[in-house]
Amino acid sequence: MKLGTSVRFLFPGSEHTDALYAGIQARLPAGAFTERPLGPLGSAQQARQLEAIASAAAEAGMWGFLAGDNHALTAGYANCFQPIPTISRVSSMTGDMLIGAVVLAPFYDPLVLAEQIGTLAAFTEVPHMWVFSVGGSGHTFEKTGVPMNERGARTSQTMEIVRDLLAGGSITASGPGWELVDASIAPLPETMPYLFVGGAADAVLRRGARLGDGWLTAQNSTDDELARQLDYYGEQCGEYSKVPFPVLRRDILVTETDHEALGIVEPILEVGYRGVTIERLLVGSPDTILERLAAYDQQGFNHVMVRHIPGDTDVIVRSIQLMGEHVIPTISAWAERDLPER
Repeated sequence: MKLGTSVRFLFPGSEHTDALYAGIQARLPAGAFTERPLGPLGSAQQARQLEAIASAAAEAGMWGFLAGDNHALTAGYANCFQPIPTISRVSSMTGDMLIGAVVLAPFYDPLVLAEQIGTLAAFTEVPHMWVFSVGGSGHTFEKTGVPMNERGARTSQTMEIVRDLLAGGSITASGPGWELVDASIAPLPETMPYLFVGGAADAVLRRGARLGDGWLTAQNSTDDELARQLDYYGEQCGEYSKVPFPVLRRDILVTETDHEALGIVEPILEVGYRGVTIERLLVGSPDTILERLAAYDQQGFNHVMVRHIPGDTDVIVRSIQLMGEHVIPTISAWAERDLPER
């Protein structure tokens, strides 16, 4: 098994963020959630946190490093670190780790996105993974004028065009707000990036089988939901004669003891965290984390992307160090299935 990390991209915008978050959360319909900004105040300190996590992840021997995505936030509420500039910056610290990002595909011009990926590939000599997600925040769709009911079709079209452009194609196509006529990109990546889908809906799993190199699960799916989704994804891959490549997404905190970890995480859950309960998180000592990962490995998830629950930099870095010392050496000895060679 291999363990990578995604990083927090939404940070507090002011000392009023927690109160604003509570108000937003209270107005949401039952079952819905919004991302809670966590971490230090001030964009400079937030950037330093991302750099510290990247350095710690590389030193711990983690497999991959992904940035996240969001748009159209109010400065007084939250800072959002955009994925491509973020991953460009930290790529100087991540060594030979796989790098990439989850992008909310409906909001991107496919030519510009492909050009940015191609340019980043010129500066790095490591595998890239770009995860295409449809997005789910009504706020973002409202502020950008993108119809939410078009998000699936836009994602599929963007994904297809980005792949063709990265492969050196000359593309004629049109979409909402853009048109390409015999368009191509330069520089081209020397090695084709991996294009994944991210999410939990059946339509996402079908898209992953048809268009993707793999599937990144939603972070808040229950274990029972993951089992059903994994079966369905495998069936859909069979329809396209593809070998499934699922990557589990879970949020995490590792400390020396279970008691210490719960003491940090439970107050966060009480205020609200992604609409999840403790059962959908990886929380505890290295032995507890290994027990949970072993179950997921048996289920069929040989690669895992984790993101840290708390916002404190020192706590996150120590958690990564514990994974490097006690978790990664053990799971590395388990049977592995790697991404296909490019």
